[in-house]
Amino acid sequence: MQEIAKGVFVEQEYEGANVGCVLTEAGAIVVDTPIIPAEARDWANRVSQLTDKVLYVFNTDHHRAHIMGNQFFDAPVLAHEAAWKEMSNYKDTFIERTKNLFKKRPDVQKQLNEVKIIKPELSFTGRLVMNKGGRELHFVYLGGHTPATSGLYLPVERILFTGDLVVVNEHPALGQCDSEEWLAQLRWLRRQNFALIVPGHGPLTDVEASEPVSEYIRALRSKVRSQYKSGRTKAEAAVVISQMIDFFPYRAGEKSIIEKRIRAGVSRVYDEMKLIYGNG
Repeated sequence: MQEIAKGVFVEQEYEGANVGCVLTEAGAIVVDTPIIPAEARDWANRVSQLTDKVLYVFNTDHHRAHIMGNQFFDAPVLAHEAAWKEMSNYKDTFIERTKNLFKKRPDVQKQLNEVKIIKPELSFTGRLVMNKGGRELHFVYLGGHTPATSGLYLPVERILFTGDLVVVNEHPALGQCDSEEWLAQLRWLRRQNFALIVPGHGPLTDVEASEPVSEYIRALRSKVRSQYKSGRTKAEAAVVISQMIDFFPYRAGEKSIIEKRIRAGVSRVYDEMKLIYGNG
């Protein structure tokens, strides 16, 4: 766990997304929770060593990498309204699909049997400004990645937790995106004077780390647009997967996961092109 500013902590070693903790004199705000229950318990224990009270668990999105450990914190969950809507519909099948991601890790599958999805009790839409325990906290809608993607901005420290709006050195997930909004939000980000960016995945960075994400989205949009305007079906447009697979590095054994991620992005962007250009 790294203290990146006074009372602001980040842990990047857990499976899945980065997680954070912001201390105030009234208690802590936890930013996202690990996907693996043992790691979520460890995160809860670490936070308990920093403070005896957690005020809120803030989920930057509704994806499993950000929410699966919510139950290990005795605090209400805060998220964007769209995340609340998504998480309210999660059933047992959501847990089963998560277990399927760990077919080669039966120990993790067993842990996931105990997981309960804790949905948000509090939600917002555009921006929620909170003054707690001597610290100003801005919970802000970012969008792009999903209709729920949100961040936490600390104006005094000029630190932004971006959720998956920014990921570093990995394929962004476009399966539920609005790719034009995502590009617009990344352009906005690069105009800001942030001191530090805590991305959804990857090492701490600055606003320039958003450019490779923009390049990736522009490249995928261009390739899918070309496929669509050439009259190819969505299935035929899947040729883009092989053209994008090496855009970012991936770990050994992860190729099929990354291909599935790109396939979902191709499908989403193909639908966007259909809306833009119609059937003619």
